[in-house]
Amino acid sequence: MSNYPHLFAPIRVRGAYIKNRIESAPMSASGDTPFYTREAYEMYNQIARGGAGIVTLGEAGVHSLTDHAHPTMPHLDDTTTLPRLIQTVDTVHKWGALASIELTHSGCRAWSATLAPGGYVIGPSAMEANLYGDKVIEMDEAMMDMIADAYADAAYMAQFAGIDIVNIHGGHGWLISQFLSDLNNHRTDKYGGSIENKARFPLMIVDRIRQKCPNLILEFRLSGVEETEGGMKIDEVVEFCKMLDGKVDIIHVSSATFHDTGSAARMFPTVFYPRGCNLDNAARVKAVVKQSLVSVVGGINDPDFMESALAEGKVDFVAVGRQFIADPNWPNKARKGKADEITRCIRCETCISAGFIPHVPFSSGVLRCSVNPTWGREYENTRKEDPIERVKKVLVAGGGPGGMEAALTAARRGHHVILCEMNDHLGANLDYAKQISFKWDITTFVKSMVTNLQRQPNVEIRLDTEVTEEVIRAENPDVIVVACGAEPIIPPIPGVDKPIVHHVTDLYKKHLSVGQKVVVIGGGLAGCEEGLGLAWEGKDVTIVEMKDGLAKDAPYIHWRHLLTKVNESVHSYCSAKVLSIEDDGVVIVDKDGKEQKMDADTVLIAAGMRGTSEKFDAWHDLAEDVIVVGDCRRSARILEAMRTGYCAGMTI
Repeated sequence: MSNYPHLFAPIRVRGAYIKNRIESAPMSASGDTPFYTREAYEMYNQIARGGAGIVTLGEAGVHSLTDHAHPTMPHLDDTTTLPRLIQTVDTVHKWGALASIELTHSGCRAWSATLAPGGYVIGPSAMEANLYGDKVIEMDEAMMDMIADAYADAAYMAQFAGIDIVNIHGGHGWLISQFLSDLNNHRTDKYGGSIENKARFPLMIVDRIRQKCPNLILEFRLSGVEETEGGMKIDEVVEFCKMLDGKVDIIHVSSATFHDTGSAARMFPTVFYPRGCNLDNAARVKAVVKQSLVSVVGGINDPDFMESALAEGKVDFVAVGRQFIADPNWPNKARKGKADEITRCIRCETCISAGFIPHVPFSSGVLRCSVNPTWGREYENTRKEDPIERVKKVLVAGGGPGGMEAALTAARRGHHVILCEMNDHLGANLDYAKQISFKWDITTFVKSMVTNLQRQPNVEIRLDTEVTEEVIRAENPDVIVVACGAEPIIPPIPGVDKPIVHHVTDLYKKHLSVGQKVVVIGGGLAGCEEGLGLAWEGKDVTIVEMKDGLAKDAPYIHWRHLLTKVNESVHSYCSAKVLSIEDDGVVIVDKDGKEQKMDADTVLIAAGMRGTSEKFDAWHDLAEDVIVVGDCRRSARILEAMRTGYCAGMTI
């Protein structure tokens, strides 16, 4: 009896064998050129090797003269991409997966600065200025004909390269969905108004591709809802899917639109959405189509959830994005009955936000993952590593994410590791996630790390054990990894020592009993999330922040959604200064210079943390090498803790 029999059931589509029901959602690789680079080969290779049935290459444009929104986006009207595309497809096929590619056109969201010489911006309706300040020309039928042919030509070239599936991007506010949505389509001719009219150009593209590539598998990606006022609703989308039925082989249900940046929180579901938030919409599509298969995407990371969705007949495929970044080997682990070893995506939005221009200063060009420190190091990680010179005894002080990752990585390379944690369980500093409903993903992540450590040879775990000089001398390690965490910053506020005042970490470390009126001093990410969690428990919460905005240390997409939730549930004062803490409240000066007192029976300090590395300077004399990682080095996020822990383990 196989694990997850529906998830790993093979299927044949247009005569092609697909080994399971898992497709990787379209994702682009790290890199600084608009081609399929070495980094791209290795990224897609990891996903294919990990067990996906379909591996989808990220956005590829179809018409360089009118379409370009990302500086490193490849275009399939440029034949110089062909050799590298072929090699990328080959690496996917090597592992028995089908290769798919997402074809797209930015439409009125194109950026003229990135277009080919003589380029211009087009869309369903004219605009004086788009997101980038560029004038948008309303498309006439000759332009529609030109772009439909461009899609067909791009699909033909992709097919020549060995691509098995073309994923036509008809969602997220790109050109095709601009025609489908009243947000962008204001036409009064036969291409506007009713859904039948708005569907003419999208269906023209589908038909043109099918004419040129009769045997190619076609997948159509769309937004089930656009998640913004005036945007498409599921009823209209269902009617469009009836028109698509049989014209495409797979209908891929996503959500949201770049027309409203705030809806990106649904497009790449944040922690405030349930896992699989598009499943009900996908099931509605599945209920009306007779010939096309249906796939769903949207924050899905649990094979149990996937199996249930497939077993209940709600969808035929599941499309998974960020979970492949967190752990590209998750399908193989699930298939082998080791789902508890899967490193789960925590939906921090770090990977997505890194390239979210123009809303972030730069597109980094490198994907990074908070829970997978190897992602974004594709070239480095595929180089042949020399064997370790000798097995070393490694003592890791601290069982947080940095310490656990250092221990795992060092042990996997062959060293003998002793991991000491002063608390009675690993990951104790992340226990706050157990108390906040929308942070549960972190708890799942910690659980999988602990499971992997417990099953890893060469690792001895010692709980309730604080590393001291005496312990170090007794063990005589070759290497000490210092992962002892950070300590709270307590600002010198008059009254900070009063009984009603606690550090925010006391909420979980001391199981603090919180009063009804709570003032949080510090509006960074930690203060906002803890404050919101308390507000959702029914507390009256006020956040005071000295900077001019809240949670500025959060990844952009999470920040946008977090602020929406905070503004709904929490009182906040920015550009404010705390004068004193009294027995019954907090006195501040607000941004207008007005002094106010806020009643409180609990005051929480969330003014940040500081590294503690200087406390352990004496340890440098006790081993041949001492490496400081995580918050101990400098207070930061899980991402930095994991990356520094990984680097420590790799360089021993």
